[in-house]
Amino acid sequence: MRKMGLPLALGLLSACSGPGAPSLTVNLVDGLGEPLQPLAAAWRVGSGAWLALPTGQSSWVLPLPAGSGATFAVGFRCPSASPLSYVSLEAKRNEVGNALILRCPLDWHSPTAVVSGNANPSVNGTAFSARGQANVTGGSFNGLTAPQGPGWEVAVLGSLGGATYFGRSGLIPIPSSPTLTLSPALALTAVTPTGFPSRAQVHLDTGVTVDLAAWNGGSQTVPRPDPSALTPGELLEVHADLVTSLSILRLANQDPLAAPGSTVNLPVPSHTFAVVQIHTANALPTFTFTPLGSVGFSSGLNPLGYALLLAEPGARYWRHFASPGVATGPTYTFNLEQAPGFSGVVPSGGSVQLCASAFGGDQPLAGLLTSRPLPQETSTCYTLFLDRHHPGRFEVAQHFLSFTW
Repeated sequence: MRKMGLPLALGLLSACSGPGAPSLTVNLVDGLGEPLQPLAAAWRVGSGAWLALPTGQSSWVLPLPAGSGATFAVGFRCPSASPLSYVSLEAKRNEVGNALILRCPLDWHSPTAVVSGNANPSVNGTAFSARGQANVTGGSFNGLTAPQGPGWEVAVLGSLGGATYFGRSGLIPIPSSPTLTLSPALALTAVTPTGFPSRAQVHLDTGVTVDLAAWNGGSQTVPRPDPSALTPGELLEVHADLVTSLSILRLANQDPLAAPGSTVNLPVPSHTFAVVQIHTANALPTFTFTPLGSVGFSSGLNPLGYALLLAEPGARYWRHFASPGVATGPTYTFNLEQAPGFSGVVPSGGSVQLCASAFGGDQPLAGLLTSRPLPQETSTCYTLFLDRHHPGRFEVAQHFLSFTW
């Protein structure tokens, strides 16, 4: 399988405190884990001054001792020139491990090409790549957008004669014209609350996401690729969303819950979450959130933090994550616009959209934030920091605001 491309050579800060010193490695990537170089980069410790980071690289080593309770923040202006796009994070050092991956959602490292191919048997269905999908008719597909270069993959899910088939090309150079040999898919049952738009997917190691089924809640038979067709760490996802409440279950291929013939139950509790913002013309807002402990996450799930998207559509987008250790209330402010190279992050006026969410999950935050991202966000505006190739059970409480800046 293609290994997503975090660089081996890490850029070192001259301020590093000496050989062997504990540190935090921060990587900036696209949705396939491929490295990106920002237009501006900065970091700070506590409430101190922002310091510029070098921009001719995609990985930085920050001299932050492991286990320290210090607050730190990092921010990047993504490669997009238009619209402007910014991503940032603030956390306690002891809430993360020794590595951290941040993603620019509007940028991609690899150019794309168009792929045509065939499937045997001659199913009707869909072909999937890491960057798109295309219809399969009578076993043929064309117009499939895929990352260009060696080591990518195409997968097909389709039906013929009442049976569902799945197959994958393995690593191929793109563009090419692959012929995929498909095998009969097995099945499992997914149960989500009635009326909740639901879906099931498989996330392959090569960044390909295969849509298995979509339904409006209740019990659903889902085609399930034979476990032997997947690697142990590839993920089966069941997802249910009703605007303000979202549940996600990502199961590793070998998890007994994901076995063919099993039943996967995904409840979606009703969460309580609200956010109030107050802003001035020249600064990012101050926020008041419903406390993480009061959101109403299911038993066994721990608060993971808050995510924000402040969007001036078509002009600028700021995405930010605040960990449980820093957003302790009653208000939260983050002054990224004061960092070197970030003077354009504040909206210039007009209509503004604010998407805010609170995350809960059964996985440690440190493991989640060091996992490579999934190519597409689960829910637009909300889950950039949550959508990782990492098994677990997650819930999201969501809140929308629109206002004039």
